[in-house]
Amino acid sequence: MEWSQTQIKSFEKDGYLFIPDLFTEDEIEVLRSDLPRIFSLDRDEIERDADTNEARLALAMHKYSKVFDIMLRHPRLLNPAQQILGGEVYCHQYKVVTKAPFGQLSFPWHQDFASWSAHDGMPEPRAMNFAVFLDDVTEFNGPITFIPGSHLQGKLGSAAQTLPGITPLYTMGSDLVSELISKNGIVAPKGKAGSAVFFHSCLAHTSSPNISPWPRNIVYLTCNRTDNCIRKPTRPYYYADTDFSPLSALSDACLTNISYSTKTYAQN
Repeated sequence: MEWSQTQIKSFEKDGYLFIPDLFTEDEIEVLRSDLPRIFSLDRDEIERDADTNEARLALAMHKYSKVFDIMLRHPRLLNPAQQILGGEVYCHQYKVVTKAPFGQLSFPWHQDFASWSAHDGMPEPRAMNFAVFLDDVTEFNGPITFIPGSHLQGKLGSAAQTLPGITPLYTMGSDLVSELISKNGIVAPKGKAGSAVFFHSCLAHTSSPNISPWPRNIVYLTCNRTDNCIRKPTRPYYYADTDFSPLSALSDACLTNISYSTKTYAQN
């Protein structure tokens, strides 16, 4: 799969591209069915709120989930990454962000590249994010919210903010956010499970808590160009991988051809 020129121009202008139904219901169910097992594990890669024990993130799932190891190399994600970034890519970060019904998890306004630059020594914003909805995303269960076109201003002012259960996030002040929104507006892509959002590493975004009785799980893959690999890693591998080996795409039917149990996958 490669993007059309119309899709590329839309991404370049807005900093994101929403594609409904990129994955089928059957493909998403293969992924979603492994989430209870993943979040039951006692691993460093599983982040929880220290006070409530609410699950927040599962990182580097390819190390302990066969289906997510396959998803990491899916051509519907890798081919656009190589096309847009213009070269071979590796996995900088890979995670499921889970928002439980009536949960507390939220993220303030930020640009991802600000944290990657400060924490990891990523030289340039030559990385991009892929967010695949594992549940229906509505206005009520904490959708990702973007400021379209904000990526065109490059890395903006931010400051490290300590958040529960994760490394400090470089967040943007309300005055700057207000200025950006007054110029560019605000949007929150929503859609069925299987929909996907691709977004630029300098695109300003946020997400609110899940105020609904429905779960909201999204798998995020960050692809970085191999020649833009991080120079000064300060975090564990599951936040910023130091394996810069280029990813190779599997077949398009890789998720539907699974013939083994995910529960038998080796626990690394």
